[in-house]
Amino acid sequence: MHSIVCPNGARIAYHHEGSGDDVVVLLHGFTGTGKAHFAKEIPFLAPHMQIYAPDLRGYGASAPPQRVFGVDFYQNDAADMIAFLTALNVGPVHLVGFSDGAEIALYIAATAPHLVRSALVWGVCGQITTEMVEMVHKWRPLSTWDERYPAWKAEIIALHGEAQFEPMVEGWILAADAILARGGDVLFGVAAQIEAPIMIVHGSEDTGNPIPMVTALANKIKRCQFLLLDGIGHDVQDEAPRELHQIMAEWYGFNEAV
Repeated sequence: MHSIVCPNGARIAYHHEGSGDDVVVLLHGFTGTGKAHFAKEIPFLAPHMQIYAPDLRGYGASAPPQRVFGVDFYQNDAADMIAFLTALNVGPVHLVGFSDGAEIALYIAATAPHLVRSALVWGVCGQITTEMVEMVHKWRPLSTWDERYPAWKAEIIALHGEAQFEPMVEGWILAADAILARGGDVLFGVAAQIEAPIMIVHGSEDTGNPIPMVTALANKIKRCQFLLLDGIGHDVQDEAPRELHQIMAEWYGFNEAV
């Protein structure tokens, strides 16, 4: 892992491999890290492109400080990643984002267009939805995770440490409540500003991001392709890696057997 202190003071750890003029930055989702959420995508893309996979502030090797959330955490993470790209001086780049990382990628594309060549994202709808909040409230009580979500809890502890488990999960729930109470907007209001080409991949069974809301987001973006994967849920990279890699190969214009 490498580490850099960005102009805004954030210390961001990141994985880097591959080479070439095309640079791809992979932005992970909630409870993940760059390498954990893109374990299959990094080796797939690295022979063709230069890969950066940062851990967002407070996650994985970018902690301490401990990860915190709040009503503006998406915007704060985007500011960190803008500072990260500025410090590395590698832009404009291709962004790849999953879930929270997808929201962040599109927010960067809307607010820092000079840094973005394209974005390929999944698990995104630009808003915190009622469906999402209802879903995450079912995570409580956290004391039952040993029985209900043992693998997920073990992964969180392995990536971030046992002390991070409860504040990380509870912090996201509270942030989602606060964002929904404020109206729910994450990036929907700025999506029309995006000029870069965008690919939104969406699993039809992603219940937290309803298809009509994802479609509405795609329709706000000038140069957006929208691809629906039937029978696939939120974690496209885990549920349909071959399909995702084929999409990536076509999007970036290289031939690869998948």
